[in-house]
Amino acid sequence: MKFFLVLFILLNVSFGKLYSFIFLYYEHTLFYQKDHFIKVNEITDSFNPIIDQDELLSSIDDFVSIPNGGTSWQIFGETEMNEYTITDPEGIEWIGFRPGFKENLKKLNGKKILIQGYMFPLEQKEKQKLFLLGPFPSTCPYHFHVDSNLIIEVHAKNPVEVSYDAINISGKLELVEKDDEFNIFYRLKESKLVKN
Repeated sequence: MKFFLVLFILLNVSFGKLYSFIFLYYEHTLFYQKDHFIKVNEITDSFNPIIDQDELLSSIDDFVSIPNGGTSWQIFGETEMNEYTITDPEGIEWIGFRPGFKENLKKLNGKKILIQGYMFPLEQKEKQKLFLLGPFPSTCPYHFHVDSNLIIEVHAKNPVEVSYDAINISGKLELVEKDDEFNIFYRLKESKLVKN
């Protein structure tokens, strides 16, 4: 006799609808946005967790727009992710990534940019001075499920109210060559919310 675990979760939140179908040995997570489904992951016996970067980048326009005078996430997605290992004081080996910035992104270092993205809160407060920003809505309260080249650490001048909708943020871009603790590639300093 076979037993099947079937769990159907339907969340209707402000950024769209998230459907998750979980079956024994098989999982789909889909975003329902703009009248079509976008499959985020599929788990089978031959599941490979590596998502093709080009496929991921091609989905960005389904979730965020480029504000007038703004910067595209594509320029950040072109940053190479160079794997390295580090051993901590307890002798545990960790794998991390360091950025390989392209010239067109290096030209924006230290300059004020405007970008649209989804907030990932880092504090348990209604307003955040420090948070992460990415091109996709968060599907997990513990981890932003995109690579380091698609996450910006935002340092706001004034606290920004938590939003599950795409927001526009402006600030001074800092390219981070080395961050062994969090693998952050970009910071947006002196940031502020820009109304649509």
